[in-house]
Amino acid sequence: MATDRKKRVPLGVQRLKMAMKDRPGFKRRWVNDKGDRLSQAMEGGYNLVARDGAEFTEEDVANRNDSLNNAICKPVNSGELKAYLMEIPTALYNADQKIKADSINGTEDGLRRGADAHGQPGTDGRYIPREGIKIA
Repeated sequence: MATDRKKRVPLGVQRLKMAMKDRPGFKRRWVNDKGDRLSQAMEGGYNLVARDGAEFTEEDVANRNDSLNNAICKPVNSGELKAYLMEIPTALYNADQKIKADSINGTEDGLRRGADAHGQPGTDGRYIPREGIKIA
């Protein structure tokens, strides 16, 4: 058996269509070039990944690039829309995830108390059991 053969993936096994390996110290994601999404990502700390800075896990992606800073891109749904590979330092990524988690936790805490966009329980006739609302 040849040792230089590509890793065998059984037929019918789910595959990630746009998989890329993260660079140590960075998190990567694909961002669609729709509206001002690329500029929003850049304002949030993301940078385009250049072809020479990527390790490909999919040959199709390795064969595509764009003139935009030699950035890695891929057509989305065989249309005009392109997705660009972008990365952000892990520290910034983790800080962003904490902000998202804090927001979700705040919403869930409000739901447990019966609070929502209309106010606290008791002010609008809602009934909250003495033991509170349980979210499983």
